[in-house]
Amino acid sequence: MSALFNTLILFTQFIVIFAALPPIQKCSLSDSSCLKKSAQNAITAFAAGIAEVGTEVLDPVRIDVIKIDLSGLKLTIKDADIKGLKNTVVDKIKIDTEKKVIEFSFHAAPLTLKGKYKASGRLLLLPITGDGDMTLKIKNIEIKLTMLYDIIKNEDGKDVIDLKSYKYSFENNENTHFKLTNLFNGNKELSDAMHSFMNENWKAISQEFGTPTIEKPVLKIYTAIKTYLRSQPLEEIANV
Repeated sequence: MSALFNTLILFTQFIVIFAALPPIQKCSLSDSSCLKKSAQNAITAFAAGIAEVGTEVLDPVRIDVIKIDLSGLKLTIKDADIKGLKNTVVDKIKIDTEKKVIEFSFHAAPLTLKGKYKASGRLLLLPITGDGDMTLKIKNIEIKLTMLYDIIKNEDGKDVIDLKSYKYSFENNENTHFKLTNLFNGNKELSDAMHSFMNENWKAISQEFGTPTIEKPVLKIYTAIKTYLRSQPLEEIANV
């Protein structure tokens, strides 16, 4: 009876996990076109989080604190929520099974970050100070992840993909709009001038300060992918 009960529990867990995702299209690991389509089909469910396997909700993704201390600017953003990853478009997935490298490129359009900020120092050429609410609207951002992996055995002796490390790059392709309350202690003239400067020079600001801003969100995306792949026997998600 105990063995039957345990079997029923495992079967129920299996059903719950796979009910959280759309039907998985199995692909050869060398078939980039199939992998891209399969990943795209799973984006909405993946962004919602799969509690059964421990992946975090990615839309919105919560970042407790982002700290930037670069090029004369000190900026802290707290309690940030980033919305829009459910609209992600997969551009490319390529797996090199010999080198054990996964290349994953995607773009999200648009993304919105809202949080509490505190800023001091200089933003490019101009002095800045403020403490209030921040809204950052990114019209289109492309992110490229390169991930190293191994094939290992899980607790049941099944092969799974185990991500070992990653690096990333990004390109802010279109426009970013900044809105910060209480700049210069509420001085409207200085605030309006700073907003005009930021929104006219969004590209330079993105290039200078984009990496520390998106570092933690990208880590959360990588961690979710790693957790999911570790939870799925390779034979269940790929033609091997």
